[in-house]
Amino acid sequence: MSLARGRPHRRHTSRVPVAPLRPFYHGKRLLFMKNGAFSSTPLPVGTMALFGAMGLRSSKHLPCLLLTAALVGIGAEALSGQQRGGLRWEAPTQPPPAHVELGYAADAFLPAQGGWSGNSIALDNLDLLLHLNLGALLGLRGTSLRLHVQSNRGGSVSSEVGDLQGISNIEAPAEWRLYEAWIEQQIGPRLSILAGVYDINSEFDVIPAAGDFLNGSFGFGPEYALSGDVGPSTYPATSLAARIKVRLTPSLYGLFGVSDGAPDRPGASRFSLDDWAGALLSFEAGYTRLLSAFFPAPHVVPQRPEPRRGGRGMDRGLHRRQRGRIGRGSLIEEMSTKVAIGAWAYTERFQAWTPDQPAGRSWGLYVLGEQLLHLNRDGAGGLSGFARVGTASDAVNQLDLFLGGGLTYRGALPGRPDDVAGLGMAHARNGSPFRRAQREAGFPRKGAETVLELTYRAQLGRFFVVQPDLQWVVNPGMDPGVANALVFGLRGYLHVEFP
Repeated sequence: MSLARGRPHRRHTSRVPVAPLRPFYHGKRLLFMKNGAFSSTPLPVGTMALFGAMGLRSSKHLPCLLLTAALVGIGAEALSGQQRGGLRWEAPTQPPPAHVELGYAADAFLPAQGGWSGNSIALDNLDLLLHLNLGALLGLRGTSLRLHVQSNRGGSVSSEVGDLQGISNIEAPAEWRLYEAWIEQQIGPRLSILAGVYDINSEFDVIPAAGDFLNGSFGFGPEYALSGDVGPSTYPATSLAARIKVRLTPSLYGLFGVSDGAPDRPGASRFSLDDWAGALLSFEAGYTRLLSAFFPAPHVVPQRPEPRRGGRGMDRGLHRRQRGRIGRGSLIEEMSTKVAIGAWAYTERFQAWTPDQPAGRSWGLYVLGEQLLHLNRDGAGGLSGFARVGTASDAVNQLDLFLGGGLTYRGALPGRPDDVAGLGMAHARNGSPFRRAQREAGFPRKGAETVLELTYRAQLGRFFVVQPDLQWVVNPGMDPGVANALVFGLRGYLHVEFP
């Protein structure tokens, strides 16, 4: 599948330029620390116990732990092997009354060149999810309930690299948190309404083909994720929200959401309407075509119901294992085509970067798409391309433009249809008002940060994934004093579900 607060946030209430502080990125929240002071928090007790059993005394040995687990997985894989012979389809099944999932991800990163420092960093993410089908349990037809609790521990890789966009998409403050708690009502085949504690990025601004990358900008456009004062209701700080989804046809959809405009303000409750500081309005419309619709005969694919974000509303007809967005609790849908356009705006006004300018609106637009470019002859995977362009109002936001894109190949190696190889690029540009304000204050910034990521996600056995990763960061944090960085990474992921 897809992290204590108390540290200062990426945004200040005043837009007066500040001295350059060392940035680090918590999920999609940019934080700062002075004089290089950062205290790594301990990993969960279970992880440390495993360290002790292996004779490892600190989290710096996490790469050894992951490599050991990978070797165990490879051995299991050699005995069992992945499913071969293309795709197998079976009859759709009804979602169970209750479904429980547990996911644990551990990352280890080594900045091999450039950045702030060369210190290795380990961090992790634990997810506990409960999805209830209230139609089966209580007779409330079309009603489902979702509870999602998270825990995070470890250091900050972005504090060592100095990047803006987020080397690891599971990086977050160390704490236990209620991540999502919502109820959804399906009204006929075309309309659903959801309300509760909700991550807007679970449905808005999602590119399924980009879901396997580790850098945060492939999961949520940074001009959107870093908007407003503290960003929208998304990982790791979610808040109250409501969403309406309309299916005009099986392929055409529309989304409209209202969420807290400042979900993670210091001293304010994330779960109280009394503490709302305005609202964030989000809209998206798009066209999707599932990969199942792409198969010619003799691959006969049954009609599949509308997939639910909890993971069990979608039938398990696809015998090949489904991937999830780690730390997000939602599936990566297999698409042959997706095209979408979205818009967002805050109801509150924000202080402009230029002191003599009046307070302005924070708003933005984005366009995204993906396309299956090549399907393997046996139907077990293929090559997909994706792209995204996003813009934001530069008067009150740091970033005014984002360009991203890449290629992913599922089943690139013979006999391994569940593996995914990916190459992606993410380019985030500072707005002119922000750069001018920083320059006048004596702290010039470069124009943009660009990240190139090469990754390979290997499914080892039924429950385990190991993912080596390489990222090249050009102009980390747009800071002229930070050299381009080369970062090696390794992720291990364990996922089990019942039933």
